[in-house]
Amino acid sequence: MDKEKEIKTSVENPETEQPAPRVDYSKYTQANDNDDFAEYAKYDIKEEQQETSNLVTAKDIGKSFFNTARRSLLAISLMVFIAASAYLVYDLVILPYKHNQTLQDTTVNEDNTATTKLPDTGEVILDKYSALLNMNEDFVGKLIIDATGESGINVVQADDNYEYLKKGFKGESSKYGTLFVDYRNNIKKFDTNTIIYGHNMRDGTQLGALSLYSDIENYKNFPTVKFNTIYRDYEWKIFAAFISNGEKAQDNGYAFPYLTTNFSSDEKFLEFIDEVKSRSFYTNEAVDIVPGDKILTISTCDTVFEDARFVVMARLVRDGESSDVDVSKAVVNENQRFPQAWYDAKGKRNPFKNASKFSDDKE
Repeated sequence: MDKEKEIKTSVENPETEQPAPRVDYSKYTQANDNDDFAEYAKYDIKEEQQETSNLVTAKDIGKSFFNTARRSLLAISLMVFIAASAYLVYDLVILPYKHNQTLQDTTVNEDNTATTKLPDTGEVILDKYSALLNMNEDFVGKLIIDATGESGINVVQADDNYEYLKKGFKGESSKYGTLFVDYRNNIKKFDTNTIIYGHNMRDGTQLGALSLYSDIENYKNFPTVKFNTIYRDYEWKIFAAFISNGEKAQDNGYAFPYLTTNFSSDEKFLEFIDEVKSRSFYTNEAVDIVPGDKILTISTCDTVFEDARFVVMARLVRDGESSDVDVSKAVVNENQRFPQAWYDAKGKRNPFKNASKFSDDKE
């Protein structure tokens, strides 16, 4: 009891222990409301505005990047379109125009048989070709194929079989190239087989229409061609048109050597002619071939399979022989021989897979 009274007395007696002083917070609250809180609010508002500003800036950057990328893509697309259009105009309009202009510039009167002597060599050539020879010293003659509508295609001869693949008659770069005689051939005194190469152009120029000779009816209508050299006019009777391959892999490791220029013997030559006829779309016994005859081979590319060749062969009209051809004796070859790649492209079996293969060790 006394202890409890003592504790109670000490609490009630201010002299024993003074109570903690009462603090008036109102002034601080008021100050905070008027000053500090206002500053805090301003800070929060600024921070929120900054965050909002940062958010807007990020969106703007993304939008700006997208717009820039879109404009760049449009600009690139436009440039590609312009470049492609320019290429098509050049390829489909300008180049054909230049090619046709060259043909017009080099047109001659083929009926002119007058001769002239070259001042530097003394050689006698056809006068109608003297201007073309002055224009291009590689010029050797004109190829005239009535079936293709070509009135006269310029033919040259270089030191190799590559120079005129992409070179025009006037020396310009051209996808049309220029028809050329095999560099191995002798134009003044024909080899047994004289070979002319040229591009198969989609617009039908150069040798683009040569494959018309795969149809026997076209052959019957136009059974001859002319290859007039700078020395003399020559007419040739067509006796074969066939498909060959450019690579050995396209015919079981074999490429028919139709580009042979001379042969080791008369027997080999006649064997070669038989091989040619076995490959031809048609044959015509009215055009006979004997040892001593001269052959003209015209070769171009074909699309029946990759690296295919379409070939027309003709025999030179002999001295004193008529250039007329009895086409009534022309018949379709029902057992025509093709390279293996042709049968593969057609989905057919090759009946000649194990047949004998012509070769001549001379070349």
